Amino acid sequence: MKGRIYLFLPVLLLLACLLAPWLAPCDPNQADPTMKFAEMSPEHWLGTDYLGRDIFSRLLWGGRRTMGYGALVTAVSALVGTGLGMLSGLAGGFFDGAVMKGSDVLRSFPGVVLVLIVVSIQGVGIRSICLAMLLTRWIWYARMARNMTRVEMGRTSIQASRLAGSNWFKILRRHIFISILPEMLPVLSLDFGGALLAISSYSFLGLGILPPEAEWGMMINDGRNYMEHPGMMLWPGLCVVLIVISVNLLGDKLRDRLEARRS
Repeated sequence: MKGRIYLFLPVLLLLACLLAPWLAPCDPNQADPTMKFAEMSPEHWLGTDYLGRDIFSRLLWGGRRTMGYGALVTAVSALVGTGLGMLSGLAGGFFDGAVMKGSDVLRSFPGVVLVLIVVSIQGVGIRSICLAMLLTRWIWYARMARNMTRVEMGRTSIQASRLAGSNWFKILRRHIFISILPEMLPVLSLDFGGALLAISSYSFLGLGILPPEAEWGMMINDGRNYMEHPGMMLWPGLCVVLIVISVNLLGDKLRDRLEARRS
């Protein structure tokens, strides 16, 4: 039970963000200059920002976007990378070489450079950021899935299934994918934290979600010009730190259990 305490607050925060349409007391984009920098009160639980917008409402709606896009990038990267990796490990030969060489080429570009290239072509916005992140985040899944698939292909159970008449698609789906899934889960958890942090960072730099929409990184950026009112930066920054630390702890926990099962 003690090992799960660190998950309580992040799960509670996630549920609160999902229920933002019902829990948020105000419109997150509604400005009221007469109420700017208001202190905490029953009407504004966390106060208001420099435009008089309710920080608590923006925190909930911003979390939906930050965590939502982070989960989307992670899920698509995992599906594409794992699928390509399993096919690469199964097919070998030219296809395997093409996938690995392609991943090496993409890995040679720093992530920030790819983001700037995509933004210069597609324009500033969260779609450009997600596309740029997807160009490289699938690589780790592909390499792991490829190596584990090659190991699984040598197992007796796979050979027996093949001799029994099972096609390769069925073997990949029922045997190889099920076998490698437990080892991919820690990577998935850690990658989600990295994706969430990257989206917040790019929004902080003004390359992601555009005003007036709420997003944690952009809320931190809004608050840096008003350091005398630390609540504008404190609450979204605390949310980012809390989620990233918790998913990293979860990834470490899953990895430890996997290693204990092996031993």
